[in-house]
Amino acid sequence: MLPRAIDLGPESQIGSYRLIREIGRGGMGTVYEAQHSVLPRRAAIKIMHADLRKHPGMASRMVQEASILEDVRHPGIVRVFECNVLPDHRPWIAMELVPGESLASRLQRRKSMPADEVAALIANVADAMASVHIRGIVHRDLKPDNLLLPADEREFPVRVIDWGVARLGPHGRLTLEGLTPGTPIYMAPEQAMGKGGGPACDLYALGVIAYEALTGHPPFDGRTLAEVVAMHLASEPAPLAELCDAPSQLCALIHRLLAKQPSERLDSVSVQKLARAIALDLSSNAYDALEIERPSTHATAVPMRPWPETPEDEAVVVDPETLETGNTEMHAVVAKPRWTPPLGRTVVPKAEHDQIAGEIIVRR
Repeated sequence: MLPRAIDLGPESQIGSYRLIREIGRGGMGTVYEAQHSVLPRRAAIKIMHADLRKHPGMASRMVQEASILEDVRHPGIVRVFECNVLPDHRPWIAMELVPGESLASRLQRRKSMPADEVAALIANVADAMASVHIRGIVHRDLKPDNLLLPADEREFPVRVIDWGVARLGPHGRLTLEGLTPGTPIYMAPEQAMGKGGGPACDLYALGVIAYEALTGHPPFDGRTLAEVVAMHLASEPAPLAELCDAPSQLCALIHRLLAKQPSERLDSVSVQKLARAIALDLSSNAYDALEIERPSTHATAVPMRPWPETPEDEAVVVDPETLETGNTEMHAVVAKPRWTPPLGRTVVPKAEHDQIAGEIIVRR
């Protein structure tokens, strides 16, 4: 028999943290802002709902979320500080607190976003996902609600959050019996059919998010779950070129991410490179003449990627044909270290941009 659930609220003490206020509530738990009792650090404390204790799989999913993120070090992935269990058997996680708003909130206010911001969003999310895909981790529920846009301009422009339904490798799967994890509107066809999903399902979801950010609505929506799933399986999205004035390269990239077959989608590293080059080209059109200050990293919990410093960095070349043919090899190596213009702050160093033989060439 389960013990009586502990009443929690502001001023409650959980481990080394004192709860300050509730800042969010979801299907699995409630999130509080909290202050560490010794360290000068605030955190986001996620506590599982008391009525979910009767489902052992739910507690396992929360613990899994902490385990998955424990060793990941990327500025686009929210950090986990601690994971423990309350006396009433509810797990809780102390995570990095990042003031800001979700992409869902941003889209609710603005309906859609400019092409340069969407390209930067794709590049930054793909960069973050590449850091976990290489470890065999798949999020499986990417959506605007799970993309946090930090308010601090010195932060990496986006954080991927809520890894409660993530999968760790082919043998580390923790899923409730009969449950297909994910949100139908953003769910890849193979995921909707219950066939699981590798990294390609995260890239499909990113394509849906980008399509929605450009047009103000997702590519597929219906009155019932069955309608939405059927569209993901068999329908083609309306061409972006008919719905917005975004560049053809960006439209082609998004449509490539929405391919029905996982093998036809680009991998996260290729997506990051292509979207980054597109974002740089778009942002340069408005900011070519500006003297840009290097971004500061002094106040970030996880350092941002430094700005490329050497003038000898190689050119970034994107051939639009790579989006159609499946050849994702770049014509030149992307300059390292990589850094993508922050979402909503399309800042780039001075650059010369030329249009040559249908290719976008960005020279520093």
